[in-house]
Amino acid sequence: MFRIKERNVPYKKKRIGENLYDIRFKSSINTFNPKNDTVYCLLKDSKTKNKVCILVHGLGMHLGSKWDESLRYVPQEMGACLIDLPYHRHRETGKNLLVDFKDGIFSLNFFRQGVLDIISTVDILKDLGYQEISIIGISLGSFFSLIAMSLDSRIKKGVLILCGGDQGVITWKSPAMIKVRKQHREEGITRAHCMKCRSFFPEFIKTVKNGNLPEDIKSDVICFYFDPLSFAPLVNSDRVLMINALFDIIIPREATIKLYKALGKPLIKWLPAGHLSLFIFKNKVISYIRSFLLYH
Repeated sequence: MFRIKERNVPYKKKRIGENLYDIRFKSSINTFNPKNDTVYCLLKDSKTKNKVCILVHGLGMHLGSKWDESLRYVPQEMGACLIDLPYHRHRETGKNLLVDFKDGIFSLNFFRQGVLDIISTVDILKDLGYQEISIIGISLGSFFSLIAMSLDSRIKKGVLILCGGDQGVITWKSPAMIKVRKQHREEGITRAHCMKCRSFFPEFIKTVKNGNLPEDIKSDVICFYFDPLSFAPLVNSDRVLMINALFDIIIPREATIKLYKALGKPLIKWLPAGHLSLFIFKNKVISYIRSFLLYH
């Protein structure tokens, strides 16, 4: 599910500015849409090749959203590599964003493609000579980042911004999932039905803790395979910094606390903001990231 057979990733690197490069490669997952299956990265190169950080954006990030400015969140001593998730930015395949969390199979494939694209990016950065790789994920991007960290030990540190776990909590309590809840109800899927299905989740997690990868565990509940909680036991708490908003309703605090505990209570920073206003405190966020990536 999350394994790549071919690890020698062909890629094209083009200089587009001072120390700036456009990197493109073919996704290891074929969705039969050439635009979506071409992965785009923007690399701010460093002379030392010592450290580099991958940045993963959140849901709905478009070309006009100035995502490139997030390079400033990475310490200047490091290289920085932005990656476009499937169906986003350069990979958008239509006027409307084609990410549909109402469809469990699509959701699993979406996570699978995004995570494997991140792992391929690690392959490329290693080929370019970088010695130590970290990752920063924002909102939905932090879900992808955590899963990638759990599967690829070459990612040494991860900063999870506005992250949480437990798809049950997020699906039934987040305002961002209103359409999902509506369709569930139209299909006769109630919250009680969903919670009954998720009653098997503790046993699933126990099996992960016993040394099994989530994809190797048999379950009929598809969201188990892309829930951040499923991958948290595979990540050492010392590798993680969480940055969260005290008044976040998009990722409910309950979901954040559950992930925090599942990760073994890593370093966490809370800021007095909401999901969309956290970056009012961008100087604080930059300071936390710098301290963690360079000195922790």
